[in-house]
Amino acid sequence: MVSVKAIIALCAVVAFFIGTVEATGGNAHNKPSCEKKLFNSFCEFKQLVLTKKDDKCMRARDVLNEAVSDCVAEDPVKRMVQSIQYVQIFAPNCKNVKLPSDECSDLPRCLQMLFDTSGRIIRCHRKRTADECFKKAEKGCSYAAGVRDLFINQALPTVCKYNRYFYYEETVIPSSCPASQY
Repeated sequence: MVSVKAIIALCAVVAFFIGTVEATGGNAHNKPSCEKKLFNSFCEFKQLVLTKKDDKCMRARDVLNEAVSDCVAEDPVKRMVQSIQYVQIFAPNCKNVKLPSDECSDLPRCLQMLFDTSGRIIRCHRKRTADECFKKAEKGCSYAAGVRDLFINQALPTVCKYNRYFYYEETVIPSSCPASQY
């Protein structure tokens, strides 16, 4: 029997990626910006992840899911860059917990193909490879198509028109966080 909390967590995970598809270029829905919520949630997420404890990693995933629930993605490029920042800190520290969920665990790998290790340089020339990865992920992950659309069809064409690489300079996560409370 699946608990209500597990169902809510799964819905929030789906919102993390599906919500990214509805980039509006402005907030016409009177919902908060996903990008602002992700920025404001990053320090708590990071503190939990850096404990490297499975229970804290699960809580970090909940924090992330809460940050992207009931919001509007206003800037697909910024959202993509924020996503890689979250993935890059989560992956090496929470090896036993899949992000965003067990059945969609290929999505972070596909996203990582598009970035260098700093998470600030977008590798435009890897678009085709990442696109193939997202297409394969669609077979087992119901919302991979939405992620693929946001990153491959919306974000990349914005910054990759004439570039093999694009350096994203805007701050997408806090540069420093307070001391850990965990």
